[in-house]
Amino acid sequence: MEHVSQIGEVRSRLAAETAERAQLITALLPAAQDAAAYDLREMLNRYKEVVMLNEELLTGCYIRRSTQEQAVASLKSLHTILQQAVRLRVGKYGKAVVAASRKAVQSNNVEALIKIMQVGDS
Repeated sequence: MEHVSQIGEVRSRLAAETAERAQLITALLPAAQDAAAYDLREMLNRYKEVVMLNEELLTGCYIRRSTQEQAVASLKSLHTILQQAVRLRVGKYGKAVVAASRKAVQSNNVEALIKIMQVGDS
């Protein structure tokens, strides 16, 4: 669960950086078009900056995709562990483990989750 929360923090930081770079690109494009009228070197420099920022945006997208895949893999493994813990109990006790596990995951309480899997209740 800690790994998933760390991935969430990384994703939010990357999203903020992506928004900042996209804003810079939207500011540089009109400046490059304006520079085309009076100075071709300035226009080329502006377009080089746009291309560089675009490459950074693509790199950020690849990083976000890989962190998303890591988060999904972590959550799948957590789900598998919880399924195995529930299979050890029958009837209302299994349902109680599911409900308690959901509460522990939502509150990000690792100690309670471990106790629920070992004992069957929090």
